[in-house]
Amino acid sequence: MSHPFAGTIVLATSLLAATLATPAPAAAQAPAAPAHVSELQGSWVIDGYRFDPGDRSPRGTIAYDREANVFRGTYVGVKLPKQRPELHAWLYDTRAKRAEHLGRVPYRAGTVGKTKGDFELALPAAFQGGKFGGYEIVAFSAEAKGAKPAAPSGSTILPALKPAFYLYAALPGASIPQIYCGHGQDFSYTSNQDHTCFD
Repeated sequence: MSHPFAGTIVLATSLLAATLATPAPAAAQAPAAPAHVSELQGSWVIDGYRFDPGDRSPRGTIAYDREANVFRGTYVGVKLPKQRPELHAWLYDTRAKRAEHLGRVPYRAGTVGKTKGDFELALPAAFQGGKFGGYEIVAFSAEAKGAKPAAPSGSTILPALKPAFYLYAALPGASIPQIYCGHGQDFSYTSNQDHTCFD
């Protein structure tokens, strides 16, 4: 005589076996690391500014996407001199005063309030994942039309000032102090006390 629960036991055993045999779903893919976002700072004590009503020192944001190896950013308040109308990006080592040209980024005049300039800049493969080595800041200079500069330009107002950067931000992972420049609330990032300001 068969046990009254035999069918139930067989069914439960079969379901358990099927469950154990079914491969577990792959673990959810870990979310990509968020982009590193920094504030871009700059000064208006530099070529191209006339201290008109409403003028302000330039500001912006810049984000480094480690996966794509790309800088993306926005800015307001940047004014470039007529003789140097292009905005170029650099990696810069303030200790050795060494610069690496990253390329030209779009320049938009008349940026104020909600009217912003924006850019996207792909980096060389050597910097993939944020491997910036001795470089401490990402910075932007004003260059002549069609220029292929080997080094960032200086200032015609103050020839001893070189490089003259219109925007700059500390690179991800860089340990670099802010140095007060002595005018307004402006500052630069630098580890070299002989090279305290870019503006």
